[in-house]
Amino acid sequence: MENITVWFFKVTSIRFIIGMCVVYLVFPLYLLPNIINSGSVGPLDLLFWYNQDTLYQMLMNYGEAIRARYIIGLLTVDLVYPIFYGTLLTMLLALVIKKLSIPFPKKIIFTPYIVVLFDLIENSFFVYLLSTYPARHVLAADTAGFVTATKWSGFVIIIMMLVYLVTYDVRITQQKN
Repeated sequence: MENITVWFFKVTSIRFIIGMCVVYLVFPLYLLPNIINSGSVGPLDLLFWYNQDTLYQMLMNYGEAIRARYIIGLLTVDLVYPIFYGTLLTMLLALVIKKLSIPFPKKIIFTPYIVVLFDLIENSFFVYLLSTYPARHVLAADTAGFVTATKWSGFVIIIMMLVYLVTYDVRITQQKN
């Protein structure tokens, strides 16, 4: 684990992160809308939370063709996407911590991978629920809603952590001057 931490701090730079941000834009602007095109209903994983009734209403509204395409998207592009954005957020945290004038635990940079884990679990639930539709799996459907809410909550916590680290460092730097 220490070698991976060192590697992230070594390779992380503003140029690298800008390059990753450009590549990142390919996902939400092109790949995800084209591969996980859920029609006018919208994708499940962009909701903050839902219950089984909402989930099954959306699955019904998708229709068979969109459900099949959604599964393919989840098993291809949406398998790579969480790993990519998790790595981008990890590098962003590494850059911020590297630039801080205060010591901070370096292993905290890996917190985005908790969100990645929940995103991949969410995708697994979606594949199961989409592929077994119209059968209703109440527990799986409600658990999927909880996993989605946990994923988004984790993402918000990471953003708040980044904002906190930057503002804390600015305050400490101003106090020193």
